[in-house]
Amino acid sequence: MAIDKILQRLDSLISMGGEICATRHNERIEGVSYYNRVEVSLFLQWRTSSLAFLNTLPSEYVYRNLFEENCRESIYDDTMGGLAVLQAAKDDIAGGYLQKVETLVSAEVFSDFLGMAQYLLDNGYKDPAASLIGAVLEDGLRRICNNNGVLVKSDDNISSLNQKLADKDVYNRLQQREIEVSNKLRDYADHGHFDEYSTEQVKDMLTGVGRFMSEHLK
Repeated sequence: MAIDKILQRLDSLISMGGEICATRHNERIEGVSYYNRVEVSLFLQWRTSSLAFLNTLPSEYVYRNLFEENCRESIYDDTMGGLAVLQAAKDDIAGGYLQKVETLVSAEVFSDFLGMAQYLLDNGYKDPAASLIGAVLEDGLRRICNNNGVLVKSDDNISSLNQKLADKDVYNRLQQREIEVSNKLRDYADHGHFDEYSTEQVKDMLTGVGRFMSEHLK
């Protein structure tokens, strides 16, 4: 879910919550007085929509549980509690927290794929290992670009992404050259030029890409 769409939805839910707060009233039912009530049907609709939305956020987020705990009944105080949670979610996401969560998840996934590449190497399959490491590197470069405000096009490859990041000083020219070496090995593997590189070079590629990801996806 795109960040702007998340923020738009939160704005809508926050606005709806404000409208519900405006329905605050006191009522008397069968001789019992109830104070600071809000319109029940609107409250239930808003609460359900808010919980459904918050449930789509990454599991690392605590907002759904906080909302559920603090917004139980159709009363003014509970509505305000729910609004406070939605506002906190909006502030954190607008501040880039969601991006950081996604980056952490991506780092774990990349680690898993690099582990697969290590397994392939250990069993004598240098060519699929080189191709897999290259795919991890390209996806990682795209995410690093996004994290640093670098414009990415759909047809960008490792070389163009690498150039953009080095030009913006996200890393130095030495790192750029190291990535180009990995890019060349990946191209050899993807185009069937298996005699152009060795198992040792792929091992170095795996070490270098793993180190690069740990330094720049955190």
